[in-house]
Amino acid sequence: MTALGDELGPRRRHAPTTDHVAGYIGADNVGEFAAHARAVGRSGIVVPGPMLSAFLEQFVRAELPEWRLERLATTFRVPTLAGSHLVLRGAITEHHELADGDRLVCDLVIEHEDGERAVTGTATLAARVSHR
Repeated sequence: MTALGDELGPRRRHAPTTDHVAGYIGADNVGEFAAHARAVGRSGIVVPGPMLSAFLEQFVRAELPEWRLERLATTFRVPTLAGSHLVLRGAITEHHELADGDRLVCDLVIEHEDGERAVTGTATLAARVSHR
């Protein structure tokens, strides 16, 4: 049973490599992502937001396999560079018992290795089976 206040993670992983980002965005666009990194005083290539959103989706699915992800909303706070060390964590902040099944709401975060929050998010999950 998952309960209000339960913590998810932490799970550590690396951001996608430069080659993975180039494959995702297309080789012709790499310069644009490197320019964005230089504009914020960093060298490297910035990881596109959808790739980081996918990390949060994988994280929630791994942490709560008995629940089905219905909605994921993200806010990108600072750029993440390819190959960075990341920590994913979260907490269950709401539990609703509804006529069509239980729902959980989780607050999520991706942090850089220095603790800086790169991405924050909120996930809504539906029970695959009754948890009552």
